Amino acid sequence: MNSRNSACEEQEFLCAVALNVLLPLANERTLQAAYYILRGRRANQTLQDVHLYSLYPYYRMFPRFTKEDWDKIVSTLFQEGYIQHVTREVPANKPTFLITQRGKEYAQNEALRYRLDVWLKPFTQSDLAELLESFWQRLHLVVQTISQMLAGDLGFLPVVSDKRTQKWVRAELSEKAARTAWQTQLGDELFHLLQPLPKEVAELIVAQLSGASQVGKTLGQIAKQRKEAPVYLNLLLRYGLAVSIQRLLQESEQFPLLSRLVEQNNKVDPRLTESAARTYALIQQGLPKAEIAIKRGIKESTVEDHLVEMALRCPEWDYSAYLSEEMGALIIQTSEQLMTSRLRIIKDHLEASVSYLQIRLALARRQGEKVT
Repeated sequence: MNSRNSACEEQEFLCAVALNVLLPLANERTLQAAYYILRGRRANQTLQDVHLYSLYPYYRMFPRFTKEDWDKIVSTLFQEGYIQHVTREVPANKPTFLITQRGKEYAQNEALRYRLDVWLKPFTQSDLAELLESFWQRLHLVVQTISQMLAGDLGFLPVVSDKRTQKWVRAELSEKAARTAWQTQLGDELFHLLQPLPKEVAELIVAQLSGASQVGKTLGQIAKQRKEAPVYLNLLLRYGLAVSIQRLLQESEQFPLLSRLVEQNNKVDPRLTESAARTYALIQQGLPKAEIAIKRGIKESTVEDHLVEMALRCPEWDYSAYLSEEMGALIIQTSEQLMTSRLRIIKDHLEASVSYLQIRLALARRQGEKVT
């Protein structure tokens, strides 16, 4: 992907990514929903959208994305005729949008151009995106520190300013035996970890690492050298880190040192967000959602968000106390007949006694079954 102009190329890439995120959300969600996904918002609604529409590869792709960045992209998409506003008769419904035929063709062509099917392939769940930054910072700093140790020069400025990362590296290298192991084995482990990656990805990772004899380059510097857009190179970097993390988790015995870089959360249930895991533990004790809300000091609506997350990620959970098998089947049938996952539209076609929670539970369990 050679660039004619860096700013133009970057905007083209961002528009291509945005359109591919928006495709499954068209006529279902607001434009803002896609922005929250790209930013990696941890709200339950955003996580549910990621699962419902299988948008795992795009979750937290641009964690530092500003609203101004997003508005500029959306404006371009409208100007180019790729998306259109949808005017609804019911004012209470949130505004949504449609992708034009021109937009669909552009999204497909750009996905091929940027090889999105390749670079996004590792991301099959949202949890992986949460591990990337921590893993990269630890790798970056531990490589620098070990390199400086081997050179006998500890008077260096850490390339990573994050205090938690610095604390982790200090603790990891606090004992002499650990320092010796890292100094003797890091090079071999890193080589074997990066060796299977595409050449341009492995070189991209190595070029950013700093040490006693090398000052790591920024993505911007590498982009200028390669005549690529920095945001596109970030896509390749995410791919390389994701593949590396997956390999370290699956083959930890082959990488006794580098596997330590992958942050492991000590949650009640690793499939769930921390708060949802705590709710699940209380649900398993037989507590009703109203009592859980009081016990945990949270809103009952938050507990309901957790129930939806449980329906999605915990197939063994029996939610019959909240949704009967017959009602669940009816909700799914209605969703498929209407070809929508919009809660309001589905509810309007069901009896008044059906709650939004029941609809969300049914849709979440259906998506959870697809994933598993």
